[in-house]
Amino acid sequence: MNQSHHASWYVTAGAIFRVWLPILLCLTLGGTLTAQNNPVGQIVGSIIDESGDNLPGATIYIKELQKGEISDAKGVFTFSNLPLGTYTLTIQYTGYETQNISVTVSRERKKVVVQLKPEDKAIQDVLVVGKSNARKLREQAMPVSVVSMHQLQGAAGDIESVLAKTTGIAIRASGGVGSSSRISLRGLEGKRVGFFIDELPLTEQSDFIDLNDIPLDMIDRIEIYKGVVPAKFGGSSLGGAVNIVIREYPDKYLDLSYQHESFNVNKASAVFKRNAKESGIIFGIGGSYTYADNSYTMESPYVNGLKIKRTHDNFRKLMIGGSIKARKWWFDEIELEPVFADTRKEIQGVAYDIRAARTVSQLYALGNTFKKKDFLLAGLDLDFTHGPAFTRYSLIDTAKTWYDWLGNPFPTVSPLGGEIGTHYASLSDSKKVAYVNKLNLEYLVTEQHTLTLNSFLSLAYGFPRNPIKEQSLGKKTEFDSKITSWVVGLTYDFRTANDRFLNSFTVRGYWYNTRTAFQNIYTNTPAEQIRINKINGGCNDALRFRITRAFMAKLSGGYDVRIPSENELLGDGYSITPSEQLQPERNANLNAGFLFDLTGLHPSNLQIELNGFYMYLQDMIRYSKGMLGAQYQNFGEMQTLGAEFEIKADIFSFLYGYGNVTFQDLRDVREHAEGSNLRNPTKGLRMPNIPYLMANAGLEFHKENPFGGQGQNVRLFADLAFTEEYFYDFELTVNAKRRIPRSLLLDIGLEYSFFNQRLFVSGKVKNLTNARVLSEFNYPLPGRSFGAKIRYIWK
Repeated sequence: MNQSHHASWYVTAGAIFRVWLPILLCLTLGGTLTAQNNPVGQIVGSIIDESGDNLPGATIYIKELQKGEISDAKGVFTFSNLPLGTYTLTIQYTGYETQNISVTVSRERKKVVVQLKPEDKAIQDVLVVGKSNARKLREQAMPVSVVSMHQLQGAAGDIESVLAKTTGIAIRASGGVGSSSRISLRGLEGKRVGFFIDELPLTEQSDFIDLNDIPLDMIDRIEIYKGVVPAKFGGSSLGGAVNIVIREYPDKYLDLSYQHESFNVNKASAVFKRNAKESGIIFGIGGSYTYADNSYTMESPYVNGLKIKRTHDNFRKLMIGGSIKARKWWFDEIELEPVFADTRKEIQGVAYDIRAARTVSQLYALGNTFKKKDFLLAGLDLDFTHGPAFTRYSLIDTAKTWYDWLGNPFPTVSPLGGEIGTHYASLSDSKKVAYVNKLNLEYLVTEQHTLTLNSFLSLAYGFPRNPIKEQSLGKKTEFDSKITSWVVGLTYDFRTANDRFLNSFTVRGYWYNTRTAFQNIYTNTPAEQIRINKINGGCNDALRFRITRAFMAKLSGGYDVRIPSENELLGDGYSITPSEQLQPERNANLNAGFLFDLTGLHPSNLQIELNGFYMYLQDMIRYSKGMLGAQYQNFGEMQTLGAEFEIKADIFSFLYGYGNVTFQDLRDVREHAEGSNLRNPTKGLRMPNIPYLMANAGLEFHKENPFGGQGQNVRLFADLAFTEEYFYDFELTVNAKRRIPRSLLLDIGLEYSFFNQRLFVSGKVKNLTNARVLSEFNYPLPGRSFGAKIRYIWK
């Protein structure tokens, strides 16, 4: 910004100040005089549970005045300047029965203590109830969106379809259920976006556990952090993070569901929990099974007018997880969680007909968590998680003939087979052993000052084996490897006593070490030993200023580093070859926004949010395809400018609506082409395969007991999604039309619950108009589909 810009800014600011100062003085003095002329009173109260523990985040609402408050960290709330009289207070908190109490306000301060009782019936997800946690998250200093349980319960869909309706998010899919897909957050995707379950990083295992593997019925909420990611999550993320918070179930609980969709897609899930209160032991087990043929008809992106039915896209996945939790030992909580996943996937051809190739993988993992408040000294809270994981991956590609879509046979390049286009046969058996260690120490110095130390250590050992590939190529190209990474973060949080101002400052250190070998597949030179040792640093700061109770401003920025993942560095033993010279990605970002939130303060629960963002990414890691497979490479530099707007509200007591729009302009800003001093022909062009303009809108009608009776609830909803035309590759000439056309998708659905939300029956139609949808390098996606779901809860 030059001096003239500075001067004009100061002149403008001074003019605004001169105009607003008299107005603010008049409002302040007028309010004081009015208060003196009209007697007023005050209500001060606290919300507790049956054990006398404080309940922070409870919603307290005065119907007569249409005023609301949220209880603070100590469960305390205050209503000031109330006209004298008698009022009804409605107190609500997730998992507890709603209470209505009558309070008479006089000139003296009125003190009340409200004790809430746990719900005996199924959890009530009325719009106001359960929003306290979501509201507190939205009021953090960093940009964050929250999808609450109300938006998830009973829905016939998956996590990706829910996230796709959120500002700044696009789902980069390549096919039907089980196909590779990635979350794009503000244009950044893949490993740049952290993937967490209950704040435990799963990015390294995201090749074995997909977002859609977690049934919606098991989720309490989904948190989407944009730009700045809290250090407490651990790991390294650039574009943001998605944290899935698993539900806390009642003491005795059984949850069963089954879902069937078009193209023979079947999903089943089950959860069982039992709480032995006397011993303090809680145990549970859950699992899911998915089977899909994905047999939809697609139009070839390579041959105009050619219709292809997908006949080799079968997908099967079994996941089982357990939990044993102890709450009466020296630690407040000790938990042991084993996880098993088995995946089998056929490989569907698009350019030509693949008939035999498939993949098989298994994951075995064990998580162990320790939590303790006032650990060693008062105000110090410990959260420690660690555990090992073992994965096994196999690509079976030994067919010696491949076919075009007319059925003509052709011999494979290698006489040993290989029909998927990698020029070699494969019968791999690649194993990886990993260990993660996450430590989070939070120290409350005073009510206004908090220090948090986070450490995340990751070890990974790879043991690739593929003898038939070595025979095809005539040499060994994959070697044992070891990767060690360590990310340490220190955060200082400051908030004023009245919670008007909040600032969170974080510094991070990154270290990683890689040991492996590299063999050039085009030469006969001996394998080269690779030793990489890197140290980097980063920092970010986020602040929030509350202008009024419901209106706040946010500003955040930082410089972050993302360590290349194991998969990016060493490949997957399948289609991705090693890239051991990858450099870490570095990103500078700036975010600014405003939030107006009446959740719990007004019957409309109106929320309006506007955000702007800027990013400058260096050493961008990009997925590139080659003759003998794909590889991750450092692309160079990319700049992003964008804005997001969202509005949502209870339009009427029976009708909820939302709308959002995202604009994100990602540009190639490299001066030179890769690996040369030649001028970059794509400088200034928009980055391909990334949508730049997206919008969503939706309505939901809900009503209790629509046909009489009791314990029933109906929800009808419609969701509209728009994506503007964008490029799937750079267009360097007027004749090179590489575009994915504009799309407008309409989904509609119905959910009906019975017996106080114990039995749910729901249905959904995706892409009602059967619009043609292309994604991920111009790949065709399914057209119109139907789904139905039944769910039963016993407790």
